[in-house]
Amino acid sequence: MIVTVANAKGGVAKTTTAVYLCAAHGLVVDDPEDALLLDADVQASASLWRDMADEHGDPLGFDVYPANLSTLRRLRGSSAAREHGLAVVDAPPQGPVLEAAIRCADFVVVPTSDSPLDLQQAWATMAAIPQGVPSAVLVVRAEPRTTACADTLAALDGAPTPRFDTVICKRQDIKRCMGSRPVKLWEYAQAYRELREAVR
Repeated sequence: MIVTVANAKGGVAKTTTAVYLCAAHGLVVDDPEDALLLDADVQASASLWRDMADEHGDPLGFDVYPANLSTLRRLRGSSAAREHGLAVVDAPPQGPVLEAAIRCADFVVVPTSDSPLDLQQAWATMAAIPQGVPSAVLVVRAEPRTTACADTLAALDGAPTPRFDTVICKRQDIKRCMGSRPVKLWEYAQAYRELREAVR
């Protein structure tokens, strides 16, 4: 299964979502090494996360490789994709690499916070995904009992925009996890199960 995590806006937890989905896959299939994270973003945040975790003696447990336009165009038939049950692409916000990351995906996850600005960018990203490529918005860093969260979910449902039932809550544990292996997956485990079911 190839999953691309994409949003036209930065700072919406794309890399965090990619890392946590890989960790959740390892938990569900009981084989952390069965996941692969492809870092296609020029900021290389996923690669930095891996390097920091290695330096702290707490490796992620799955491979993180850099990816480019050529890598993504060949991903479906590549040995890397065949050898792993899950390949997650951490996509850049725009350009041909983003387009290639979307085209190679079995599913595109579009993370957004419950901020109106982030939601507008999530909609713009969803509109750019070609028809026939399954996709859904994943609301992250949300405060479920707030008006902002309720308004975001209502706006998505009213559009209607495909979205995950799971909402990822704003948590200090997730916020501070950069550079270490996710131990507790919180709502990401349920989001991964939803994703698995959708691809089936």
